[in-house]
Amino acid sequence: MDASDVRPPRRLLAELGVSEAAETLYLALLSGGLPDETAGDEVIAELIEADLAVVADGVPSPRSAARALRNLEQQHLEDAHRAKVAALELDLLEQGGRRTVETTRSPQRAIAMFNQIFTTARTQFRGMDRPPYLTSSGKQASTQQESLRHGVRHRALYEMASLHDPEYFRVVAASIRQGEQARFVERLPFRMLLADETTALILRHGPDDGVITTRITDTAVVATFGDLFEQLWQTAVPMPRALAAEETLPHNRELIWALASGMTDEAIARQLGVSLRTVARRVAELNRLMGAQSRFQLGMQAVRLGWLPQADDRPDAPQSV
Repeated sequence: MDASDVRPPRRLLAELGVSEAAETLYLALLSGGLPDETAGDEVIAELIEADLAVVADGVPSPRSAARALRNLEQQHLEDAHRAKVAALELDLLEQGGRRTVETTRSPQRAIAMFNQIFTTARTQFRGMDRPPYLTSSGKQASTQQESLRHGVRHRALYEMASLHDPEYFRVVAASIRQGEQARFVERLPFRMLLADETTALILRHGPDDGVITTRITDTAVVATFGDLFEQLWQTAVPMPRALAAEETLPHNRELIWALASGMTDEAIARQLGVSLRTVARRVAELNRLMGAQSRFQLGMQAVRLGWLPQADDRPDAPQSV
């Protein structure tokens, strides 16, 4: 065999930053051997620092290198994904001055557009929220929270039907706690994100159930979408302050049922054993908490939130014997 064919053995732990001496000792420990006199304390310390060995009663024992390598592999995969997303976002920034409208069906490029529009907003961010979605709620929440910390005003429109989804409602409530202003409309035409008056992102379902994402930087077109948002905002119902209202629900459950039943204030006062002034005060407080402008709206909000009792739960319902 020619000398040129002789290659040094492959280093198994080189990717973990372990020296050749430490790797030799580690392999010996795996085989059940003990460190010889040439293995100094610094080599053993290197294995301990790399989480490849532990010392008990002065004797080193090996730990799993496969686990450490798998963790390293996962870290490399995450780094590669972050690099890919960053490259897409930089590409968007470089093309921003050349393309005023860009449409994509690529989920990766759409996510890059989504991430970038949050960082683009300097004074205000407006959104019309409905399917389709590109990212998990957690990702969106963390991106929004960072934007709010920088003093960007966030306003969002949601569809009334979203109140029927408890998990979705919790996400909306979390956004409001972070500082978002929210209102409801019966139906939204499409999903839209607006950063200031500079960028619009439109998301809609494609014919093959995919997501079509369009990014617009033409300021005249963005202003038109901004006008659409403001018109809907003026006619939208303020977001029910559900978290605060839930605290008063046990005290006001009978009152809510009575209002939904169409009872007069006098009848409600007699049933609850309180004065007319107390009834008026409690109704006004419920309207404020739930963002209702009338008793009818108050009843509708209570129905949507599941706060009205079932027939068998009514205060005057006959009890079985």
